[in-house]
Amino acid sequence: MSETVQLPLRIQEAIIAHAREGKPEEICGVIRGRRLVAGEVYRGRNIAEERIENYTLDPETLLLQFRFEAQGDEMMGVYHSHPVSVAYPSATDAWWSAAYPDSIYFICSLEFDNAPVIRAFRLGQHAPDLPILRLREALAFYETRPHLFAYYQESSPLPAPLADLADQLTPPFYIVFYEEDDGSIESRVVSIEELTIA
Repeated sequence: MSETVQLPLRIQEAIIAHAREGKPEEICGVIRGRRLVAGEVYRGRNIAEERIENYTLDPETLLLQFRFEAQGDEMMGVYHSHPVSVAYPSATDAWWSAAYPDSIYFICSLEFDNAPVIRAFRLGQHAPDLPILRLREALAFYETRPHLFAYYQESSPLPAPLADLADQLTPPFYIVFYEEDDGSIESRVVSIEELTIA
């Protein structure tokens, strides 16, 4: 049974309004609160080079977390929009967003303009010792961004190439890796847990 996060209607409306104003680009921001209770929303700026299908939250907004902590709160959430796709973490989200494992990730979908959807997720970053070169040949990896490759596993059982990792990997999860120009590779597994919004 999933955890329940308290996201007041006024915060949901503020996120949806921000997403609509920013469309067709992705928007982003942070949510101040405590644990699973959201208190206040702060708009950020998307400073990604390509903002139609990607976001990078500006450093000034991220630094608000220190102000929140000094006042007894925390950056309990990070939000962004998917202007034309579903409210579910993409491989790119998994790669970049797992940098804040203690935060809840809220995704606002405007796939249908008159029916916006907000969903909440925990993205857990894991770094098992993966034989990436072997897995790359055996699994259906796809290039989600230049140099960034991903494989998504939605459910069990795991395919044969991952069978030895069954005790470490619980679906759903992404295996993502970034290949530098010199051929060096950085990889990680990002687990996805959906939370209920109340």
